[in-house]
Amino acid sequence: MKGHKDAIYNFVLDRATRTIYSAGAGGYLVAWQVDNPERGKLILQSGEAFYSITKVENTLRVGSRNGKVYEVDLATNTLLSTTQLHEGGVFFLGPKYSGGEDGVLLRPRTISAGLTGSFDKNEMILSTDSLRCVAISESSMFVGASDNMIYQLDKETYSVTNILKGHTNSVFDLELIDDNTLVSTGRDATIRAWDLTIGKQVHSVPAHEYQAKSLSYNGKLLISSSMDKTIKLWDEELDLLKVIDYERYAGHTNCINKVEWLDDDTFVSCSDDRDLILWKVEIMP
Repeated sequence: MKGHKDAIYNFVLDRATRTIYSAGAGGYLVAWQVDNPERGKLILQSGEAFYSITKVENTLRVGSRNGKVYEVDLATNTLLSTTQLHEGGVFFLGPKYSGGEDGVLLRPRTISAGLTGSFDKNEMILSTDSLRCVAISESSMFVGASDNMIYQLDKETYSVTNILKGHTNSVFDLELIDDNTLVSTGRDATIRAWDLTIGKQVHSVPAHEYQAKSLSYNGKLLISSSMDKTIKLWDEELDLLKVIDYERYAGHTNCINKVEWLDDDTFVSCSDDRDLILWKVEIMP
């Protein structure tokens, strides 16, 4: 899927409508139909880079390099609001939270009104470094930061219940394998597995040659992407199953910023090379 004029940093999948919404350095927000992916539809163009994106009901929220969140109505493809939430980049967004370069976790007190109009926010300084990623379980929120830590918070009170220490550099992504197992990766190019019942690291693998950017799990397979231009498939024990690169699979030619499963055997990737790629995995008997 081609059309972005600069690096694609992030995307969100609407599985119900089989739509991919992508955003990146060029300030473009683009919609792609999985079943007709040849041509994207430009929804929004901004003068600043977009780092994060999430879909909340019938709106898209896009976080920018300068700390703003743009809210777009998907019914009309119109910009509803632009709200300054952070100082510096907004690295992740959710329906009830956002985190960014300023180390602040924001928790809106009034969610039903969305971001439009007045925005009453509850601010929590979680780290002196950037907050880079988030994963949500039934009872906890896990936040990875550039201080090498993973913060576990109670999902209702937002109080810190544990700090997972093990990475030697920034934590870029988190993924829950099951209720008791979290996997993480980041600038140290390592995938680490954490047993949440004891709050400790139980396994690690040197996953990539350079910093690892993203993880996604479909219930059977874990995929990871990296600045080394590869995507790797892993089983639940973190045994390597497959390396996807440009030479063998006509993959990406630059840093792969995100991978995410669309369904049991299809996933999407995006890269600094300005492309999104749709992949299908076939399990051989």
